[in-house]
Amino acid sequence: MIRVQVPATSANIGPGFDAFGMAYQFYNTFSFKEKNDGKLTIRGVERRYQGKNNLVYQAMQKVFARVHYYPHGLYILSEVDVPVSRGLGSSAICIVAGIMAANALAGSPLTQDELFDMAVEMEGHPDNIAPAMFGGLVCAVESGNTNLYIKNAVADCFSFHLIIPDFPLSTKTARKALPHHVSHKDAVYNVSHATMTYLALTEGRPDVLTAAMRDKLHQPYRKDLIRSYDRVYDKALALGALGLCISGAGPTMLAVTEKENATIFHREMKAYLGQIEPDWHFYHLNPDNEGARLITVNDPIQ
Repeated sequence: MIRVQVPATSANIGPGFDAFGMAYQFYNTFSFKEKNDGKLTIRGVERRYQGKNNLVYQAMQKVFARVHYYPHGLYILSEVDVPVSRGLGSSAICIVAGIMAANALAGSPLTQDELFDMAVEMEGHPDNIAPAMFGGLVCAVESGNTNLYIKNAVADCFSFHLIIPDFPLSTKTARKALPHHVSHKDAVYNVSHATMTYLALTEGRPDVLTAAMRDKLHQPYRKDLIRSYDRVYDKALALGALGLCISGAGPTMLAVTEKENATIFHREMKAYLGQIEPDWHFYHLNPDNEGARLITVNDPIQ
């Protein structure tokens, strides 16, 4: 049996639009086993995802077709904690899990970089795939037929808080909110702020992060899709957050604090959310600097 644990991720981190992604210690776990009955059995998800339309299974098929490996049956068990369509990389989690598991079942013929390229091809962009696979804070770019990335661990002086609304927001809807053109001035603004955000998070510079996390390319246009965004943003900064941004396409919001302020911020912010949005979820999480984990175990799936 193969088990794969994949972390949730936030893309963009404010100004790093479609380039940055960061992983958290917040996971979905998948178990895989070959069978000899010629059947596909998927458990742990809604019935509508228990067939060949399952994204984990589709990712596995990409690998099997490439390496000419054809199992006579599969059992897939999903243990899901990361919510879907909330800007936390749920589709990237499924793709990474399926591709890694299929490669392991086939005897690991593909390299990590080959698996990364296949995963990005399925997802369409690397910003969630890269941190899901490699952990940490990752900047990734597409270059021809390959994808390049740089990963660094997040500095220990920061704490991260995910504010997860009780409604989904599709990436397609969030994309539609963006303008077709941006000014040269706004593009330059984001290049400089994205660079400083990456360096501040990896080098431990909270004094820089406060100014760096601001964005002009996507958040001003997407925030109106998220109920209570402005109220939450203002309260987070009033409570000492270094910055607050939309996680991926949203609607989840990510607040960053200094570690010494994390406990007070979490308590006060949770109380405030309980007043204005009592059905929302609020997590205090540490970054995951390892990425997806592949575990081989001998115990049979029950």
